[in-house]
Amino acid sequence: MEHNTLTVRKYPKLVQDFATENFNLKALSAALLGLSFVLLILVVYLVKRGPEVIALDGSGEIAKIEIKTTDVQIQRAAEEYLSYRYKWSPESISTQLKKAEYFIDPTLVGSFQKSMMEVQRFVKEKKVTQRVYPSGVHVDLKEKKIVILADRITEFDSLNAATKMKVVLDFVVGDRTTLNPWGIYIRKEAEGESH
Repeated sequence: MEHNTLTVRKYPKLVQDFATENFNLKALSAALLGLSFVLLILVVYLVKRGPEVIALDGSGEIAKIEIKTTDVQIQRAAEEYLSYRYKWSPESISTQLKKAEYFIDPTLVGSFQKSMMEVQRFVKEKKVTQRVYPSGVHVDLKEKKIVILADRITEFDSLNAATKMKVVLDFVVGDRTTLNPWGIYIRKEAEGESH
């Protein structure tokens, strides 16, 4: 009976060193790719989180944050809402109404969108442009109402029409966000001409 022995070829030292270096480069590349992925996730998280703002008063001390919502803040929020809701052109109405949604009670945004569909269609078909200039904003904190008196200028078919308008808004105070830093949310809106 004959015995055959298996002989294992030995690679030259240079080829073995090359294979080891190749493996090390693959391992290093995989580790760097994994680290890049982790850093990318960290960057996305930090961008979404936004900056942390620390307010300082005139003496350099940390300013005390006013948590209570004041009449002036509510007036400013109402003016901002008015600028989005009633100042538009056929090209900008969709964008403006989308910005106005930031001031609508989150539970009522769907209803607001449905009610504005007809307005958007009319404005785009008739090429209507509208501007509104508030002349008075009155806040009733007990009733949670804002009464806005404004001059409205509407342009269509080369005609200009100026009217006085009155808008009554029922509001609630909610969470302050970067898109609505006042935390004022509209629950109901009634519009009419001012006499």
